[in-house]
Amino acid sequence: MHTNKELDKWISLVSVQDIDSVVDLYEEEGLLLGTFSDEIRMGKEKIREYFKYFLAQKPKASVVDSVTHMIGDDILVANGFYDFEVLDDIQDTKIVHARFTFVFKLKADSFTILSHHSSVMP
Repeated sequence: MHTNKELDKWISLVSVQDIDSVVDLYEEEGLLLGTFSDEIRMGKEKIREYFKYFLAQKPKASVVDSVTHMIGDDILVANGFYDFEVLDDIQDTKIVHARFTFVFKLKADSFTILSHHSSVMP
């Protein structure tokens, strides 16, 4: 069963291709291992580069299943599976099944993404 408002926020913003708001969810020196990339991306500038490419595919994201753990008072970890409906090279729609790990850090009264790993399902 999926219940995680931080993850839902990311899913919603990716699905409307709001690059500025997506990148703002990440820590200043956050880490991204993107679904369709073989690069470790550190910091918002590198994360923005990835999302510029990824959001051009007009993804619609949905969580299939996830598990969330709170570690201490300020770290939230979410693991699970999501699907992306994306446009391929010839503008046909395809579904990509992927798995994820998000590490969120509480700052003041909101969470930011400290680390995010996503990979296509084997």
